[in-house]
Amino acid sequence: MSSAAVAPARRRSKSSTIFGSVFRVVFATILFTAGGMGAGLFLGIVGTLLFGLISGGKIDMTNAYRHVAIPVAIVTGTVGLVGSIVLEVRGRRTSA
Repeated sequence: MSSAAVAPARRRSKSSTIFGSVFRVVFATILFTAGGMGAGLFLGIVGTLLFGLISGGKIDMTNAYRHVAIPVAIVTGTVGLVGSIVLEVRGRRTSA
């Protein structure tokens, strides 16, 4: 048997653990926000086009950004932030 299989696992430093956790939380939040912005913009454009076709009026695409994409991105980013914080805290509590 090799000595690597018997050697105890090295513990990471506290600053390394905190930095890694913060990085994962920020990365997940950015991913959720970007995904929410993309999905919200797509749905906003489809909704704006349908509304314009039904009402027969002028189509203003800025409404897709202002009233759909940005609020959806804020909500999904917030959910991603809270969810990743909960998962990180839960992971630290069980590993300690």
